[in-house]
This record gives sequence, C-alpha cells and structure tokens, in this order.
Amino acid sequence: MEWLTKFAATDFGKVLLTAVGTLIITGFGIVIGGAKDIFTDWWKRRRQVRYHAMLLAVTLDQLIDDCTAVAFDDGYPDTDGVQHPTAPNPKIEWPSQLDWTLIPSKMMYRCLLLPGMVKSAEESASFIAENVSCPPDYDEYFEELQDRFSKIGLAAVTILDELKQSYDVEHQDRAHSNPKSDFEGQIKKIEKSRGEEHERQRKFMNEMHVRASDSRYDAVDPDQTMSFSASDAKKLADDISQ
Repeated sequence: MEWLTKFAATDFGKVLLTAVGTLIITGFGIVIGGAKDIFTDWWKRRRQVRYHAMLLAVTLDQLIDDCTAVAFDDGYPDTDGVQHPTAPNPKIEWPSQLDWTLIPSKMMYRCLLLPGMVKSAEESASFIAENVSCPPDYDEYFEELQDRFSKIGLAAVTILDELKQSYDVEHQDRAHSNPKSDFEGQIKKIEKSRGEEHERQRKFMNEMHVRASDSRYDAVDPDQTMSFSASDAKKLADDISQ
C-alpha cells in the first residue's frame, strides 16, 4: 500500500482519488434514491390495490346478503292465497371509483359475469312463472329463484374468500352464519327435489303408456276416456309414487 500512499501525496493522485470517491458516493446515492422510489411506488400501488379490493368486497358482501334473502324466500300469501315473493331480486352496482385494471384479470372476469347471471336468473324465473308454474303456490317459480340465486351467492362467496386471502380485506362479520354452507345445502335440497319430481313424472308417463297399449282398454268408451280429469291424473300419479 506504500505506492498508493505515495500516489495520493501527488497532486494528480489527490485529484484522481477525489474524483473516484465523488463518483462512488454519487452512484451510491443514485442507487439508494432509485430503490427508495421503487419501494414508494410499490407501497402506493399496494395500498391502491387493497383499497379497490375493499370496494369490491363490500359490493360482494351486499350481494351475498341479497342472494341469501331470495334463496330462502318461500313467499307470503295474499288475501286470495296466492304466493308472492318477500325479497326483491338482487341488483349489482359496482362502485364508480372501482378501478378494474387493479384487479387480477381472472377475478375481474368472474365478477363481471355476475350481473349476467342475475339477469339470466330473472328471465328464467319469469318464464317459469308464466308458462310452467301455477297459482296459488307457484312452487316451480320460487324453486327456480332459490336455485339460481343460491348459485350466484355461492359464486360471490368464492370470490370474496379469495379477496380475503390475497388482500386481507375487511369483511362482514358472519360469526353466526355460513353462507357457503347455506347455499350449498339449498342447492342440494333443490337438486334432490327435482330428481324426485322427475322420477314421479317418469313413472306416471310409463303407466300412461302401459294403459294406452293394453288391449283391455280398447273397449273403453272414448267419451269416458276424455273425461279423465286433472284430479284423476294427480290421483294416479300419487298411486304410482306409492
């Protein structure tokens, strides 16, 4: 190191070492400043993402509550005994401040599907009410609403759970209820009911086919055959199911 000491003692050495030291200090400052800017930008973006995730979570929380009300609504009878819904169909209004570009693309896609699912559920239930279900109970109409909005609610619960895990967002305290389990239970209940109804209809149609093809019924008076009423059909279906 003696040569360095002698070199630094010269005027040229002093200038050169000063310049090198200045460059090192300046470069270190630039690196530190750049790292600080990068960290600051990352922190700001993280806070922004969490804020918009919170906006999304609040909207989904409300949708889950609204879907729960419809999924377990059996209606109420008016003075004529006709059933009417007690819960309005859910509506989704995304906050105007919500910046979708900050939401992961797959999650954004699943969220944007929800309004279409709500519209489809309403249209399907309306068709059943007008063309399939009958007063006073409108059982098929209520069953369709319960099934569709249970599935929509379950989809919202799944997205909300992902938001909780990814962004640690605040959410509604549901210590005394479990929407996921409630929706899944309602869906299974409806699937079972529809399966049983389908089986009753299958047995009824098979019995009608046997009666139509049995030669013993050839001698039956056509006028008597035409008098086969809806109550007779129901009684026959009940007998078959037993």
